[in-house]
Amino acid sequence: MKSAVHYSQEADSYQAGKHAISDIREKLSGVQPDLLVLFSSIAHDLPKIIQGIESIARNVPLCGCTGSGIITGSGSDEATHSIALMGVVCENMTITPFIYSGLSADPEGIGGRIASTIHDAGIGVQEKSLLFLFADGLTINADALYRGLQQNLLNHIDVVGGTAGNDFQQDITYQFCNGQVMSDAVCGVLVHGAFNYKIGVTHGSSPVGLSRTITRAEGNIIYEIDHLSALDILKQYIGVERVQDVGQTLNLFELGQEFPGQEYSQDILNRAIIGIEEEGGGIRLAVEIPQGARVRITRRDSALVLQRTREMAEIMSKELRDYQNATFFYFNCSGRGSYLFGDPEQEVNALRGVLAPDTTMIGFFTFGEFAPIKRCNYFHNYTGVLVGVEE
Repeated sequence: MKSAVHYSQEADSYQAGKHAISDIREKLSGVQPDLLVLFSSIAHDLPKIIQGIESIARNVPLCGCTGSGIITGSGSDEATHSIALMGVVCENMTITPFIYSGLSADPEGIGGRIASTIHDAGIGVQEKSLLFLFADGLTINADALYRGLQQNLLNHIDVVGGTAGNDFQQDITYQFCNGQVMSDAVCGVLVHGAFNYKIGVTHGSSPVGLSRTITRAEGNIIYEIDHLSALDILKQYIGVERVQDVGQTLNLFELGQEFPGQEYSQDILNRAIIGIEEEGGGIRLAVEIPQGARVRITRRDSALVLQRTREMAEIMSKELRDYQNATFFYFNCSGRGSYLFGDPEQEVNALRGVLAPDTTMIGFFTFGEFAPIKRCNYFHNYTGVLVGVEE
């Protein structure tokens, strides 16, 4: 497996795509990549980026999405015009990209369609497999998506990735695959064959205050907590004006769903609020939390985030056969960039301080993260997910 990454803040979208693929091909000694992974800031003209890429490399599978920031082994940023492109050459891996629209209307049905994609790929008994997912971060119901996926799969498959983000100034995100640019969609890449991978996941948040109980919920909307309006509770914490701003809500307030017995950080899964329901007084999450579930307010601890990130990288460097030549993907919550540290570099630098100086890595700042814990797939918020892949 060979891979190369290009990172730039070039404002001309067509030229940014053209220069990116030219650099990738040069780094791969002229070899055409088997897969392209693209992450971009939302200010770019995405079709133009893809046109620029296709002017040099036609018919190469491409998959990715927008993020609130871009991550590579060279650093990270939250600039208005930024892209990262990875080219991957695989000798022993089969790659299947896909994209499905209508996420908000039928997340469970889309999960079933992804399962059909996996089934049709004909994964061999002795092969390993891994599913990368990039979904709309503003319209997802991750539990329904997982339900449709898992109910239609014969065997477990680890799911990693993140949900598409934006600059917090817009109410849309984009997903793209093989020349198609969509919103309210899920795209991804199924990888299977003779390869090795490791997954690290950590959040670095700590619970504060007393446990509360969800007393009324429907799907992924919480209407009452301890028999009080969930929206009124939110307004008490961050103020009425901030509630109207998705960016403020995402980055100032989080719920921690109690998650005991899994030997996972602080025994909680972080849950971000991605919307409000003014009429019913509810708050919308990217997951379903059932009535009776216990939750606590959680806060991100910057020192703990850095410590856990370094520990995660150290563990992975020992688990991979040859971590210095592995390809890495990092899906990091947008609430762990400049909103937490004042700049987007600190946490990525913690990774770079452990991994090889010239690590081949690509990722983005997400609105939510996909990662398994003990072979069970979960959706996360305010979390970093590191994936190391090697043949």
